[in-house]
Amino acid sequence: MKVSRMFFSAMLIGALGFFQMSCEDSTNDPDPNTSNGTLKVSITDSPIDSPEVKGAFVTVTEIKVDGKTFEGFKGPKTVNLLELQNGNSLSLGEGNFNTGTFNKLTLVLDYEKDQSGTAPGCYIQKTDNTKQKLQLTGSTQNAIELTTKEFIVKEGTATDVILDFDLRKAVKSETSGSQTTYSFVSYNELQSSIRLVERTSAGSITGKIDNYNATTMGNVVVYVYKKGTFNQATETQGQGENKIQFKNAITSAKVDANGNFKAAFLEQGDYEVHCASFNKPTGGIFGLIALLNLTSKNSIDLSSIAVKSNADVSLSISASLSIGL
Repeated sequence: MKVSRMFFSAMLIGALGFFQMSCEDSTNDPDPNTSNGTLKVSITDSPIDSPEVKGAFVTVTEIKVDGKTFEGFKGPKTVNLLELQNGNSLSLGEGNFNTGTFNKLTLVLDYEKDQSGTAPGCYIQKTDNTKQKLQLTGSTQNAIELTTKEFIVKEGTATDVILDFDLRKAVKSETSGSQTTYSFVSYNELQSSIRLVERTSAGSITGKIDNYNATTMGNVVVYVYKKGTFNQATETQGQGENKIQFKNAITSAKVDANGNFKAAFLEQGDYEVHCASFNKPTGGIFGLIALLNLTSKNSIDLSSIAVKSNADVSLSISASLSIGL
């Protein structure tokens, strides 16, 4: 009898262990009893306003969709966000995923180690190749939960979503003398600095400031807003705990030496564009000088730009520094 009880107990423990492993596996893998589609997650970036920054790296260790691990991501993966501007993106993973409607995506970051195990995991690389660790202001939380617009994974089709990581909103800087230090903003501000858009439903705005002159206009950034949402006083003064300028812009793009710019991955809708001029103070961080007065040269209303899926709107603009702050 004693032997039988011991045998029964061993069988029960083994069965419970197998049941637990099965439950854990079902948490992460697509459910074989439901239909599956293909999910692809990519990442892109808007640039940062500092000439001394050579790279901005984040190390992603896990991606979750509505709390469920996305097995298509094989991490950890360290990404230089500054290489992903002007419509460039990098795939973080692709794989089968249960069909359904989802509205929550979680990025798990490693602040301490990159994909090769070298410290730090998230950091700014300066032009002198020194690294400065990035971590959330006032928090060690590393799971960034994004409540996004709903996206659908359908059976037999591929859903391609892009995370736009806006470094202008995500990273703050503090200057003391000639030294500048960097860190992530607060948790809530970091959440709002990352947006999700489906690639197939996105369009873009490209353009050129035909009379651009860096000597007279400084470093120019183009900000894209939903039509009717730009408020000059609010956006230029800075908002929130870390006084983020142009906080409500959907995205932004830096004007290159020839006056060209591109604002990519915009959902279909109506937008307006605004340009701001920045200088370079002693500390190495660009400071806002003024907004530019813009004139459209190709009959497109810059306060009502219609963007459609898989289409590009091309702007021809002349600008002047007539609007001060």
